[in-house]
Amino acid sequence: MNDTQKNRMNQIRQESREDYLEALFLLLKDQNEIRSSDLASFMGFSRASVSQAVLSLEQGGFLLMDEKYCLHLTEKGSLAARRIHRKHIFFEKNLVLAGVDPVLADREGRRMGHSLSDESFERIAAGGMRKEEELKLI
Repeated sequence: MNDTQKNRMNQIRQESREDYLEALFLLLKDQNEIRSSDLASFMGFSRASVSQAVLSLEQGGFLLMDEKYCLHLTEKGSLAARRIHRKHIFFEKNLVLAGVDPVLADREGRRMGHSLSDESFERIAAGGMRKEEELKLI
């Protein structure tokens, strides 16, 4: 595997981890006890896939599993999940306001959040973007 392929695989893993963290964040807002099976149902994935992801998230310090097999975000996991969700919602809402279909806005808002660094996102969210006319792109 060359460096480009390795970088792409790392990016896919990062996006997958972010998707799992956001899903856990959303589920834990509504329920106190979340198990891997709940996460699998919510995301539409197999239990085996979710089990691997949960193990990876545990090893990364993002979540813990208690003696009843319930999943809990650690402080690190909760901070990451909130950051991920904030990016997703920011872009999704702005796309909808721009007239993009809500289903497409959800999907593309998630992708935009994955691809943007926290620093760049914070600058955009603070109003650092310029209108097309200001950039003389027309």
